[in-house]
Amino acid sequence: MAVVVPGKTPPQWQLYAGMPCWIELITTNLEKAREFYANLFDWEYESYSDPVSGEHVIALRDGFPVASLRAASGDQSMWRLYLAAADCAEKVAEAEEHGAVQTVPLNSVPRVGRKAVLMGPSDAEFGLLEPEESWQFDVGLPGTLMWAELVTIKAQTADNFFQELFGYSAEQFGTVHRSDYSVWYLGEESVLARVSMIRDFITETTQPHWLLYLGADPDIGTDELVRTAIANGGRVRVDPYDSSIGRMAVLRDPTGARFAVIDQTQAGEYGTAANYDPYED
Repeated sequence: MAVVVPGKTPPQWQLYAGMPCWIELITTNLEKAREFYANLFDWEYESYSDPVSGEHVIALRDGFPVASLRAASGDQSMWRLYLAAADCAEKVAEAEEHGAVQTVPLNSVPRVGRKAVLMGPSDAEFGLLEPEESWQFDVGLPGTLMWAELVTIKAQTADNFFQELFGYSAEQFGTVHRSDYSVWYLGEESVLARVSMIRDFITETTQPHWLLYLGADPDIGTDELVRTAIANGGRVRVDPYDSSIGRMAVLRDPTGARFAVIDQTQAGEYGTAANYDPYED
């Protein structure tokens, strides 16, 4: 799969540099996480073992890859977002020039590609992925990635860093419940958003993070999906509510990883889950 710079190559059959191209769950209990997401989204799994990158699990829905799962080396579970890079090593070096620090070295994952993880200057981790030719990643459907937001205290720093790194343009949507919201674009396509944390919810332990939205099946709906999550050991951080992009809720899985669910067929008034999430338990 070729990764190209926007404006340099016709977009058909190409993946623009800077587009979300993979998600990965780092979990303290791999078996419990596998069971939870299988019950929630009907995911099935294929396991691989690599002498360098170790064991990783590819999650599939209807036979198409949607995510990977990996055992955490520490005591924290989290979802991680990967952005496309034409040359992962070059993009890591460029990110470091703009203030990022590499936290996971370059490594190759079969069926996925060459990847690395960095801590950005806005204090949130993100991944870079140079996809393999065989790379596939289903998005925009139930049980797959629908949207992602960077929730950070350092809003302007995040805007500057990612716009310099990938050439995003941005549209400011003003303040929502005292939190400004910026959508990042590649050409005409919106790819990500940045949310400034609400000061009333910030504590000394508050950490910037990415909030990943996974799709709810419209035939099931967000509310029923939340009930299924609770029945399987998940916890609700933000109860289901309506927004301009759909009916959504914020959850933690049984191992503590935070994520959002959304039914985009049920759009209402403007809002984003990150504005209502209290950030810390």
